[in-house]
Amino acid sequence: MDFLDIMRRRKSCRAYQTDRTIPREELLKIVEAGRLTPSGCNSQPWKFIVVDSPEAKEKLCDAIVVENGMTGAPWRHQVSAFIIFVEQPAKVMPAVVNHYRDTQRFAQGDIGAACMNMCHEAFSLGLGTCIIGVNDQSKMEKHFGIPHGREARLVLAIGYPVDASPVDKVRKPLDEICCFNHWE
Repeated sequence: MDFLDIMRRRKSCRAYQTDRTIPREELLKIVEAGRLTPSGCNSQPWKFIVVDSPEAKEKLCDAIVVENGMTGAPWRHQVSAFIIFVEQPAKVMPAVVNHYRDTQRFAQGDIGAACMNMCHEAFSLGLGTCIIGVNDQSKMEKHFGIPHGREARLVLAIGYPVDASPVDKVRKPLDEICCFNHWE
């Protein structure tokens, strides 16, 4: 399967088989895909916390709910494992700091790229994923020992999908989102 086929077939999974666990070897392959992701100035501004024990998963499910009780992941208790993406201080070249005055300028994009690489590796292993961007930062710090001031940017849910059949993706046509050499 070529890469564009993977892109066409991979979808966010929100229904997981609850009777299967993911071998740690496969979780480490997924983390390796994130570790190998390019980053601005090769700063690798991430730390990945793999959450796979029942107790830790329950704590994470609690942290995914924000103060008003809202969650974008009512299916979260079905998930076999999660990966928390914690933004680390980026070490960038002085010229970048001098120009942008922001050492973290590229960190969130780098984390997003690492997350998508992990999604694609998980898909290649027959797993489903869903990116969760809502969490209670204070609970993340408390439950997982994340230092204050280090943001848990994303959580990646990983498990065996109930339904792995591809769906037709709704995407804007290329001519609406792409132009060459000049804005059109």
